[in-house]
Amino acid sequence: MPQTMRGVVYLEPLKLELRELPVPKIGEDDLLVKIHLATTCGTDLKTYKRGHHEIPQGSVLGHELVGEIVEAGKNVRRFKPGMRVLPHNSAPCGKCYLCKHGQGNLCESILFNFGAFAEYIRIPGPIVDINTFEIPAACSYEDVAVLEPLSTVVHGQRLLKLEQGESIALVGIGPIGLMHLQMALNGGASKIIAVDISDTRLKIAKELGATHIINANEVDPIEAIKQFTHGMGTDVSIESTGSVAGWQSSLKAVRKGGRVLWFGGLKPEDRLDLAVHHIHYNEITIFNTHHSTPLDVHIAFELLTSGRVDARALISTEMPLERVEEALLKMAAGEVVKVAIKPNLTA
Repeated sequence: MPQTMRGVVYLEPLKLELRELPVPKIGEDDLLVKIHLATTCGTDLKTYKRGHHEIPQGSVLGHELVGEIVEAGKNVRRFKPGMRVLPHNSAPCGKCYLCKHGQGNLCESILFNFGAFAEYIRIPGPIVDINTFEIPAACSYEDVAVLEPLSTVVHGQRLLKLEQGESIALVGIGPIGLMHLQMALNGGASKIIAVDISDTRLKIAKELGATHIINANEVDPIEAIKQFTHGMGTDVSIESTGSVAGWQSSLKAVRKGGRVLWFGGLKPEDRLDLAVHHIHYNEITIFNTHHSTPLDVHIAFELLTSGRVDARALISTEMPLERVEEALLKMAAGEVVKVAIKPNLTA
């Protein structure tokens, strides 16, 4: 077992550094996992560009991973060295008021775990107990690597309560939007309109089952959505851009009595100028969503291992640790959906 490893450290916005670091020490309830694959995420990109309140400077970036157990704490019973595992990146306390009301995603004592862009990672005991899974023999690492983001999509769609035959506008069709697309198809959506500015992502959306695609740089997306819905607007819109413009567009996309999910997070200083008359008199229902509960995580695991959500379709390419910054920039430019970061690849 090596004493050191390579890891990509977040120093400050727009500055990452590949460093030689100590291999994490584990406690009696923890796991030490050798990372075989970690996927890039919109949260990683946000952190790289502007920082993140949950990720302190000087910490190893990344939180979506799959790997192999190399060491298990003495109190761990379900897992042993050699097992292939899929850990989530958080665990709620399970004891507070919010947890007892089924809102563990909002737990004030929730434990987050980061450090996936490295060769090894420690999985803390609470995550081992609640949100870690053995990967079935029939599944590859690529088949299941997107557990964490998919669980947040599951959470958002559970709030929406999609009904059979509904029409949906997806405002933003990056990794999250493409997962919303697959979930909506599983739920029986009759019409799915994907809106983005990346032809690469729109092409994948079409391949995955979107009935209509709209490049917002080429046409007015709201007018196009109205044309595709006989002037009505969709039953539901889901915003995944994390921009003020995206939030505004999602409100305009739905019909009277429609439902809107604001999924993409905005900057703390962002403000919205809301057309309250339109929202009130058209009975527009707005949902917000943050993270996921253990129930959402377990549902996401079943969706991935059953093949009902195609994780491989979201992974555009593979890169080594040395190219994490390049991978994030490619995501920002819309050239890729997700990148599989593999520590054993060479630059």
